[in-house]
Amino acid sequence: MENTIENLVKQKKFLQSVCRKAGAEIKELKDTIKKLEKVAAITSEDVINRLRDAENYGRTEDYTEDK
Repeated sequence: MENTIENLVKQKKFLQSVCRKAGAEIKELKDTIKKLEKVAAITSEDVINRLRDAENYGRTEDYTEDK
C-alpha cells in the first residue's frame, strides 16, 4: 500500500512537470501564431507603398531651407 502511494506521488509530480512544459510550449506557439498573423496581414499594396516611400525618402525639396 505504501509503495503504491509513493508511485502515485511520483507519477503526479512527473505529470505536473510534463504539463508545465506543455503549457510553456503552447504559450510560445500562440505567440508565434500572433506574429505570423501580423506578417500575413501585410498586403502586397502595403509593401509597394513602403518601397515607394523608402525610394522617395529624402528626394523632396525642403521648403524650409533657404535657397
